[in-house]
Amino acid sequence: MRLVSCLPMLLLWSSAALAEPDSFGLGDALNGALSVTTANTRINTAMPLALGSARGDRSLAVTSSAAPPVGGLVMVHQTMGFPASTPSGSTGQTSPGAVGRWEFARVSQVTIGSPTVLELSAPLVNPYTAPGAQVVTVPEYTRVTVSSSGSLVARPWDGSSGGIVAFLATGAVSLEGNISADGAGFRGGAAINNISRSGCAGNDLAPSQGGTFKGEGVVVQRYGTASGRGNLVNAGGGGICHNSGGGGGGHRGFGGTGGRSSSTLDISRDVGGLGGTLMEYSIVDAFLFGGGGGAGEGDNNVATGGGAGGGAVFFRSASLSGGGNITANGQAALSVTGEDGAGGGGAGGSVIVRTSGTLTCKVAVLGGRGGDVRGTTNQFGPGGGGAGGSVLLNGSSVSCDMGNSGGAAGVTSTVGAHGPTHGAGVGGGGDTTLYTYAYATPTQPSITSPTANETNVSERPRITGLADPGMRVVIYVDGVELAQVTAGASGNFSASVGDGQPPLSSGGHSVTAIADSLGAYSKPADLVAFNVSGPDAGAIPQPIIVVPEEGEVVGPTPYIAGVAPNASTVGLYVDDRKEVIVSADAFGRFRYQIPDDAPLGPGPHRVNAHGHGVNSQDYGPDSPNTVFEVVEDADGGTTSPDSGSQPDSGTPGPDAGSPGDGGSVFSGDTPVLVVPAEGEVVDPTPLFAGVARPGASVSLDVDGTRVATVTADSTGAFRHSVPNDGALAFGAHAVSAYMLNGESGTPGPRSEDTGFQVRGPTALDVGCGGCGASPVSAAGAWVLLVGGLTLLRRRRS
Repeated sequence: MRLVSCLPMLLLWSSAALAEPDSFGLGDALNGALSVTTANTRINTAMPLALGSARGDRSLAVTSSAAPPVGGLVMVHQTMGFPASTPSGSTGQTSPGAVGRWEFARVSQVTIGSPTVLELSAPLVNPYTAPGAQVVTVPEYTRVTVSSSGSLVARPWDGSSGGIVAFLATGAVSLEGNISADGAGFRGGAAINNISRSGCAGNDLAPSQGGTFKGEGVVVQRYGTASGRGNLVNAGGGGICHNSGGGGGGHRGFGGTGGRSSSTLDISRDVGGLGGTLMEYSIVDAFLFGGGGGAGEGDNNVATGGGAGGGAVFFRSASLSGGGNITANGQAALSVTGEDGAGGGGAGGSVIVRTSGTLTCKVAVLGGRGGDVRGTTNQFGPGGGGAGGSVLLNGSSVSCDMGNSGGAAGVTSTVGAHGPTHGAGVGGGGDTTLYTYAYATPTQPSITSPTANETNVSERPRITGLADPGMRVVIYVDGVELAQVTAGASGNFSASVGDGQPPLSSGGHSVTAIADSLGAYSKPADLVAFNVSGPDAGAIPQPIIVVPEEGEVVGPTPYIAGVAPNASTVGLYVDDRKEVIVSADAFGRFRYQIPDDAPLGPGPHRVNAHGHGVNSQDYGPDSPNTVFEVVEDADGGTTSPDSGSQPDSGTPGPDAGSPGDGGSVFSGDTPVLVVPAEGEVVDPTPLFAGVARPGASVSLDVDGTRVATVTADSTGAFRHSVPNDGALAFGAHAVSAYMLNGESGTPGPRSEDTGFQVRGPTALDVGCGGCGASPVSAAGAWVLLVGGLTLLRRRRS
């Protein structure tokens, strides 16, 4: 089962060529098969980004002479980049913002120099900043085998690049050895030797005042310069004053606080380094390294530095099996033997494994243990534990042993008032995200309207297309995002240039779309060029009134609904009453109900409508009059369906017209359902009504099963009331419609699903009973004035 991402996609730059989200799937197998029998094998080259890149750029400037081959795949990753002005000492969870985002890009040309420039086959989706971002080569294999004697490892992060092991494989990965980014992430704070001090305090205390170095994290260029007990976002703080411990690094949990200062020389004050913060983000869209632990404070040359955080392992393949391990564990801090403080553990990093088949594995993103203090008769500060990291596993079936716990606090060899840890804290646990469906690149969508090189397209066109059902679809007009929609159960999607957006100018335009399934993107739909021609491109044809039907018998507050193509609003005339103006939605649908305080009297009545453009002076032609009859029972209520014959409705006035006179009719390929509205609560035998091509055979499906085939009338309106013997069950349902093509009977494009609810026996009996009951719109739909009515579906004989 495909799952739809709930997270917002980054906008793409306006460009003649669309940016290239991750549609690379399992890669192109350019590097053949890989067999690893040697320990500590490295397959990735990491290059610092020399200059920042904007969204839409088609090149990357890197600091490296070991450039990737032309045609090769690279990963661009914003590893650091949090504002350097960020104050230390935060204790709340923090969003990394732009840090952690990444994308794949294919190299089309390489120019070696200072810097080396990589030209790309498509524009970048995201902007990247330097320093802090890196470019990593990503081999594309057929299959990967790692023997029990072999291992794939990441080159440790050096402050500007490294920390990532990544590849793609079109075939199986057989893992008996290890794939590891253990301790390859953000670095731990380095140990220094201070002059012995007591009573000091401060989140950013300089070494000359008794501070020691914080670990490294998402903040750029602070490693080896920031000191004091305050954490620096996910980096653990250093111990301060007399022999306190360093704080653990943070990631998907908080790092543990470092142990207290000397029990004899500084009365066990709570001045150990603060643990790194919890980083709040989705691993579907980004990944981070584990934060480095802070250093322990010392004055006897035996203090230890913080452990490094885990880096990242990223790969996709057809399957994964074997008894080997995939790890991005935080590094444990070294223990102290003597009278100094110990460093905090590094936090676990990130592991992302996605397969199109089965996934069997052992995965760990454990926080590193804080350093112990041994061999003393008094208590000194152990290190805090590092936090656990983050894991994403995706396969048709997932059977994995997983570990993401935080690191233990260090302990002292002498137990005092604050226990064996002397106040040092345990690192918080990490998280694991599991998707048990086959990873696959979504099918390339197609645009069905407008058609290629179509002319006289409206300046506010309705865009329709087909994609995999349930996918989020991002639609682009002229390279700029128009809308994000979800493909229905039959794969149909649509969007229009709405009122809040400027109309398209006269001349040539283009449209495409991309489907997204939790970070897996399709290839863009083939670009469709079309032409918006002059001021008449958005001409407003006459509306089509769907309900009431010609000759229908209704109650005194009837419900009026229809379709007005290209209209922004619709003017309704009922008899000689004042014009009522209602909104039309993106499909041209409009709805109105005669209010309770102005009911229609018994006898014949007529209604017609005309559409208005965005400019209120733009009017379309009037629809023909629809004549209907209002009948009340003896108590003044609406006549029931079995009340006997109806009185003659009279002869329409001279301007009544007839259906189909005086203007254009619906000519689209996809029917428009008008009744019920999205989210309505309806009776078990509701009316389904809408508009299609005049004379077309229209199939109606409820919950994916055909319930009726009806014929559209001369205006294009079609209607079907569910019979008593086909009454729908209580609960949620969905209806869609499609036209059948000529003699072949093959289905045309299907309308979007309209979801509705069938009321239970205790629900209030209000609203348009025969036309779908209480027409309550969902968020974003049109607003409908609702009045109590039981609408009779009775035609005059």
